[in-house]
Amino acid sequence: MTSEPTIREKGRAVFLAALMVLSVVAMSAAFAGGAAASAEETELDDVDALHNSVHWEGQILNVSNDDWGEDLQLRAVDDYDGGEIESSSFVEELTADGNFVEIDTDGLEGYYTVQNDSGYLESGDDDLRFEVTSQSLSAEWDEDTVTEADDDVELELDSNRASYNVTIAADGLDYDQLKALFVHDGADGIEAIEEDGEDYLPLDKFDADDFDDLESDDYLTLDLSDWGTDELIGNFSNLDDTEGIDAGEYDFEVYVTDSSAEATAPIEFREEDVDGAFSQGVYTQSAGDLVEITLELEDTDEAFIQIGDEDAGFVDVVHVEDDDEDGEVSFWVNTRTLGVTSEEIDNVYDAGDDEINSLLHGDLENSSQGAESDYVNFWDEEVGNDDDLLNFDQYVDELGLGDDAEDQLTRPLQPTDYSLIAEADGNFIVDDGESEADNEIDQATLDLIAPELGEITTHVAPEDAADEDDELADLLDIVTERSDVAEDDRLIIEAEATGIYGALAAHSDNGFDIVEDGVEAEALYNVIGDEGEGITFEVEADDAIGNQDPTALQLDGVDDEDVFILVDNEEGAFYVVVDTSSSDAFDGSLEDGQTFDVTLEYETDDDERYAFDDNPDNAFDGGADGQTGDAAYPYFSADSTQSVSTEFTIVEPEAAFDNLDADDNVQLEASDDAVVTGETNVAPGSEIDIRISNAGDTPSFLTTVDAEIDSDGTFESEEIDFGDRSVDDEAELTFRVGGSSIDDADGIFVEAIEDVDDADDEADDEVDDDAADDEADDDATDDEPVETDDEPVETDDEPVDTDDDGVPGFGLAIAIVALLAAAMLALRRQN
Repeated sequence: MTSEPTIREKGRAVFLAALMVLSVVAMSAAFAGGAAASAEETELDDVDALHNSVHWEGQILNVSNDDWGEDLQLRAVDDYDGGEIESSSFVEELTADGNFVEIDTDGLEGYYTVQNDSGYLESGDDDLRFEVTSQSLSAEWDEDTVTEADDDVELELDSNRASYNVTIAADGLDYDQLKALFVHDGADGIEAIEEDGEDYLPLDKFDADDFDDLESDDYLTLDLSDWGTDELIGNFSNLDDTEGIDAGEYDFEVYVTDSSAEATAPIEFREEDVDGAFSQGVYTQSAGDLVEITLELEDTDEAFIQIGDEDAGFVDVVHVEDDDEDGEVSFWVNTRTLGVTSEEIDNVYDAGDDEINSLLHGDLENSSQGAESDYVNFWDEEVGNDDDLLNFDQYVDELGLGDDAEDQLTRPLQPTDYSLIAEADGNFIVDDGESEADNEIDQATLDLIAPELGEITTHVAPEDAADEDDELADLLDIVTERSDVAEDDRLIIEAEATGIYGALAAHSDNGFDIVEDGVEAEALYNVIGDEGEGITFEVEADDAIGNQDPTALQLDGVDDEDVFILVDNEEGAFYVVVDTSSSDAFDGSLEDGQTFDVTLEYETDDDERYAFDDNPDNAFDGGADGQTGDAAYPYFSADSTQSVSTEFTIVEPEAAFDNLDADDNVQLEASDDAVVTGETNVAPGSEIDIRISNAGDTPSFLTTVDAEIDSDGTFESEEIDFGDRSVDDEAELTFRVGGSSIDDADGIFVEAIEDVDDADDEADDEVDDDAADDEADDDATDDEPVETDDEPVETDDEPVDTDDDGVPGFGLAIAIVALLAAAMLALRRQN
């Protein structure tokens, strides 16, 4: 005999248990599924609902009494087989209370049945059997230490049961504090059970008569029927709205309301000590460019920052919030658009995964009617008296910056120091015309310096779309500085310049992302199109004929794959990348030998500086003395134009092979480790290969081998196995880039490559040396007569061919004749 159920019995148990769940008037609340709120006692309709069901130790089962009788026993099942109980042990007597029989499972674990005077109760043909098991429960906070700034701390519950409600208590926290901690907007779906009646309250467990008793004893019971996870959310910042709690360690006791399961979750609460630190003491950037500012935060996830002060002649206040919970807030500032209130905040500030708001450019508000924690509060001399509150206009006026906060600037922010003051609560004070923070957590300086122009340099890169490399570091890894650009290669124009990237970002669809993702050419076109800005960038050929315009680089309406721009905002340079194989990159066709001039200019007016229009619609509505059509670079004084330029030439891609013999054939070594070398104007790093095939009467063969181009333009192939080739076999070589033929040459196989040029040079050197000796000898004959043989030297009647037709060995023949002449002269001297 065995007490283990059969597979069939298990299946029937699952089915009946499902029916039981559906028939329960009110079961435990489900973390995972959200069942109905648990009733005070689990009620079951009849013995069929109880049969093969599973219950949790500590639950009270109320089963409908279907003529069971009055003398009932709860018995532990010892042996069970085929639906029959063969042996059991007495546990306790049960009493029928009206229409129900109550079974208290406290202290029970295992399989049980009910027996009356007639024997075991039955469900169908089976003897009644149900199971009681223990519920496991653990509880743990996901943070060891918290402060009143923590509003989203998880209390993780783990149990072998899917559906249950909990009651929570913690020494030192009263009922209202517990409710504020766990029942809030961040835990929508969790409710506190605060009424006697249908909803279950664990009165017996805590010796309470009703809800009032539980509340006075600081027990909070949570209805989790609409909560869908196994985590409770503790909002410790809500404790500010109560009396607060003292620093120390708190043990949170978690009780399952209808079973004996319970757990303890300790956590340490400490006093909030709000602090912060800027990542740099001084942020240095050129005026008109982008700058990133980082504020590290401690015991808070938000702060207010005043940018500028009375000395800088400008002030804005921003509110920043650490939304990605990494302990800091990083945000970008566009120094070209900051302060022009017609510009939306997205064109001025960007905080990425964090949050930023602004008084001038966003919807951040200041209060002049009463101090508000979510507002910026400006105070006259000291904090505390609402009569001393100022609005933003009044604050700016007290600082001597005019009476209209939205009209502080005549022109874009100029090169000078702008203070950065981080404040914990948003309270700023003006006292005797000077600004300060009430609860300052750190201070830094934004140092805007004057923009400048450097050099323009041209580079080449292997043939590809202009936007193939959208990371600047990747592009710089493959470029080679050159002024001759082989057609089809990528041209890269590097312009060292500052004071332009804020304008590029404002005109680009990518906004602040131009720093990482690059910028479309049309953004540069639009910057140039703002005539009052005074920025000019031109790439034009010197091929203008008559009334025709010169060929120029196309910036307007061109695709990123044709022309694309990468920027180095930190180092101060931008890179215009051009696919010279594209017919859309230039407004005319490219020709071999065509020279282009590249010019970048910051133009100023002879007499007037840049100024905004009286009512600018945007940050670029201005020019010389406010005239939008008159160029005046915003950061230069009058009559101080700067310009830089360079030039490059478009050339036809070419390649020349090394190791030519006297007939201009490429010598190929008939060995198993032959290589082919040469020189090309194609961009280093290009994907090239050399195709070698038979020529003349040589038996058919074809070999294609990859090659690499070095930075100096030389190339070398991989090793080639030509061990099966014979000397004097003929070949044809083709130099190819991306599968397209660039150049070809005839080749011939040799036993070993002969350096023809070196041999000729050596012979020429010998001739020169002998000629020098002859000259010396001639000088000697002037001083002393030389005896000569009377008999003439016999010579060949055939004239010597002195025509240098470039035939191999001709240099050697000259050398031999010179040696013979020297020998004859010596013989004559002896005689």
